[in-house]
Amino acid sequence: MNYIYSLLTGIAMSVDCMCVSVSDGIIESNMKKRKMFFIGILFGFMQGAMPLIGFTIGSFVKGYIQKFIPYISFLILLILGLKSIIKAIIEDKKKDNQKEEVKEKHISIGEIMVQSVATSIDALTIGFIYLAYDDKMYIYLTFLIIAVITFLLSLLTVFLGRKIGDRLGKVAPYIAGIIFIALAIKFLLGAFL
Repeated sequence: MNYIYSLLTGIAMSVDCMCVSVSDGIIESNMKKRKMFFIGILFGFMQGAMPLIGFTIGSFVKGYIQKFIPYISFLILLILGLKSIIKAIIEDKKKDNQKEEVKEKHISIGEIMVQSVATSIDALTIGFIYLAYDDKMYIYLTFLIIAVITFLLSLLTVFLGRKIGDRLGKVAPYIAGIIFIALAIKFLLGAFL
């Protein structure tokens, strides 16, 4: 199995979390390290758990959808990629139209929990993509890779929020979209080759 795809999927899946954690770091610039680690751990856990849930649900219906899995994978990844790019374009236009000041704010644990669920909903569908693979160890290691990458990148972006937040927040959704679309094309080509 190719763990480069796992790594790329982990990076692409972590982008929403990175954008949110950058914002959290900018909004609460005096955030304690304990809270920064909490954000990283929770985001990583949710990004790893959601594909596992999707994979488990998909396993029950795999027999019925087996021949469609490459096309389902293509569609899911294409939609995620296009959604990421379109959302970034809309956000960029919104930011250009209104320059707003970010006020110092305290982010509650409840808000962080809601953010972790909101940023990981897409990861639920990623689990269906891994129905195409037979090697369970590869599948579970991929979900772990997604969780660890999300933890590390979320933690990094909280720490560096003010310094690289604006630049990373602007470019990251485009990178994620391109990665998702490239992986979608790979699945579609795999169905024909």
